[in-house]
Amino acid sequence: MASNFQGKVAVITGSSRGIGKSIAIELAKNGASIVLNGRNEERLQETQAIIQKITPNVVYVCCDVSDVKASEELIETAVSKFGKLDILVNNVGVSMRGTVAELNPDVFKQVFESNVYGTVNPTIPAIPHLRKTKGSIVFISSLAGIRGLPGLSAYCSSKMALRAIAESIRIEEKKNDIHVGLIQVGIT
Repeated sequence: MASNFQGKVAVITGSSRGIGKSIAIELAKNGASIVLNGRNEERLQETQAIIQKITPNVVYVCCDVSDVKASEELIETAVSKFGKLDILVNNVGVSMRGTVAELNPDVFKQVFESNVYGTVNPTIPAIPHLRKTKGSIVFISSLAGIRGLPGLSAYCSSKMALRAIAESIRIEEKKNDIHVGLIQVGIT
């Protein structure tokens, strides 16, 4: 029986380790072409080497998706290398610790740049390509995105924002048959 991912092209942000790396490996095992992304080139090369044992259809783009231009280049690399885009997994994210009273406002800025802008920036240029393939956008969020938790205010609020973004896109792109998924992960 053929896999539902056979012949699909997937971009996975934050895929040099953790959840993103595991998603990339599983998609490759199920026939997808993979575009890895992260900020650490050495880890990206290690992950690419693992996936190359499964499929030759893997490339990586070392960039920070909180940057608009870098995100555009990530999506364009996928399309130019593999001819289309079927899946965008928005997995990138950082956490933080500390009460609101203790935090420097720059912590909120850093967390939102990674967790929110790092998701929006690749999603916007991906949508026209996903419309063509009736593809999927998957947001990797957190159970911390359901309720505010003590000591995690910036993280919780950034993950709550992902839910609103996912719900908005789901409604906006229904007419274009883009699937939008939101996964709220527990402790990893």
